[in-house]
Amino acid sequence: MKLIGKLKIAIMAIVIILSCGTVDAQRWHGHSRPYRVVTVVARPDVTVLVSNRFTQKERFRMAMAYLKNHRYLTVKRYAKITGLSKAAAEAELDAFVADKDNPMAVIIRGKKKVYIVRK
Repeated sequence: MKLIGKLKIAIMAIVIILSCGTVDAQRWHGHSRPYRVVTVVARPDVTVLVSNRFTQKERFRMAMAYLKNHRYLTVKRYAKITGLSKAAAEAELDAFVADKDNPMAVIIRGKKKVYIVRK
């Protein structure tokens, strides 16, 4: 009975020593660990100051007019039409989609977002 108890203690000691060695190997020595921050936004919040000759209503009408003649609208095309930056164009299109009264929807095609008329 004493032999089995000592064997259990020896096995536990080996497991602890091996796990400490693994933890120590994973620790960064002498370097600060880079931190990664992930932000998830549920509803787009447009904080970009848009100085443009068109109002937001006019830009929405431009997007809807484009969608009458084409199957979908990309951020790049919308930015080109309205003169906005790509970031501001994407934020504005996302704001249009978030408003349930607007007939615009978003579809993800691979890595690209395309905007269509909701049916």
